Amino acid sequence: MIRRPPRSTQSRSSAASDVYKRQLHKMSDIRQFENMNIYSQKLMEWLSQTELEALRNIEFIQPGTVTGAFGNHYTIEVLLRANKYGLRPKKKLFMLLPENEKLRNPALFSYFEPYINVVRDGGNIHAMKRLESMLTLPLGLGLPINEICPYIDLAANMAEVERIKLGMDRSLFHLNEKHYDMGKQALKKLGLPSDAWYVTLHVRESGYRGEGWSQINDWKSANPLDYINACKAITKAGGWVFRMGDPSLTHLPKIPQVIDYAHMEIRSDWMDIFLGATCRFLIGTASGYQRVPGYFGVPTILTNCTLSVPYFSLFENDLFLPRFLQHQKNDKYLSFEDYMSPPTTMFGADRLLKEGLKSLENTPEELEAVTIEMLKRTEGSDSLNLDDDLQLRFKVLAERCGQKHGGHLVKAFAPISQEFIHKHANLLDTIN
Repeated sequence: MIRRPPRSTQSRSSAASDVYKRQLHKMSDIRQFENMNIYSQKLMEWLSQTELEALRNIEFIQPGTVTGAFGNHYTIEVLLRANKYGLRPKKKLFMLLPENEKLRNPALFSYFEPYINVVRDGGNIHAMKRLESMLTLPLGLGLPINEICPYIDLAANMAEVERIKLGMDRSLFHLNEKHYDMGKQALKKLGLPSDAWYVTLHVRESGYRGEGWSQINDWKSANPLDYINACKAITKAGGWVFRMGDPSLTHLPKIPQVIDYAHMEIRSDWMDIFLGATCRFLIGTASGYQRVPGYFGVPTILTNCTLSVPYFSLFENDLFLPRFLQHQKNDKYLSFEDYMSPPTTMFGADRLLKEGLKSLENTPEELEAVTIEMLKRTEGSDSLNLDDDLQLRFKVLAERCGQKHGGHLVKAFAPISQEFIHKHANLLDTIN
């Protein structure tokens, strides 16, 4: 039996700070960044004062990270990377996961599980609930790193800085032999040549969460038909396209070498992971599946991104194509400075409307251009001037704006679409 420790003043203060910063986040209040650091400091103070040595060496992960939205796994990835690269003290990770809880993707969880002490017995879960309430990491917002608690995407950026310093492999996971063999057999059944290469495509739509089709153009979703030219650019280059997702998504028109996997019987949890781990790159939106290739070191193109904070979680071989914001009254674009700075970076759909802003989906031409650019990058083409002045200016601006999210130093790794930055070069200096 595990003895339940008394809940001290320090632990209550830490919990209160946790609730407060979540409310600030919902209100898009920039004070959340200061409060996140206060939360981390109070947690460290309490842990240093507690008489139970065991409390200083364990942390809990909420089970919702593996039973809820697909993208929640990304927060565990950031934690594991930060621990692996020595960015924070490595502690024993626990998850209280009842036997009857349904995993969001069992195949994906199998890669995370070896790093976590998963408790499934009901009696042990009951005994450890008090500890869980005090020591659960606030991964939905940020990651405590010593006396600071940066936003989760900034924590990912800090971890990547450390990885590069250490010269370690970018891949957190490697596809296991079972999934590899099963995936290869599935490709053979689909008629792909043994030497075929392919790209995965995932475009978030409103249907998955039960929203109405009238919201297809909301700030997170996009129209998959706008990606047809990008698909054709891939097939023209000799590749195949696997459109990922679930049956609620719009059917794609029949195009040679474009496989609408979302509507096929072969769709499965392990095939989702196999395709993400073995594709040449992914074209995605800000959704859960967009993170999968990165777990295995595969590059991605993040498209139709309304909020810029996810940019800081991208790697050097990724590409960024933002979805720009425009004032409804005068149709003026926000400058890159405004777009990448708080509080704009924290706005949800309601706040965007309140501020009189609208987000503009990427055009088919922009999506095709960034796809062709990634094709060139991944084939080692030297025809691109990757360090032109506009690209460098964007990265300098991005690093400056990143520091406004709590004062933490960040590094701009991923290039922005060449076509897009040249098209909107005037917005690098203009603040509207």
